[in-house]
Amino acid sequence: MAELHPPLSPEEFALVMRQVGLDLPPAEAEALRLAHPHLRVLLDRLRAPSNPMAAEPAYTFALPVARA
Repeated sequence: MAELHPPLSPEEFALVMRQVGLDLPPAEAEALRLAHPHLRVLLDRLRAPSNPMAAEPAYTFALPVARA
């Protein structure tokens, strides 16, 4: 499993919230701040290069075409 990034400090997170124009109630903002490290792990996984096409069996094996 990927390592979690440290959570942003409340001040850093408030700055990010202002920069993106997101205005949340304090309880929701704190919940999002604490969830942020988990979201970063998810984004890191999505940005990671995928397997090469040769690793996909659908691209490697094909049925022969019947010729009439």
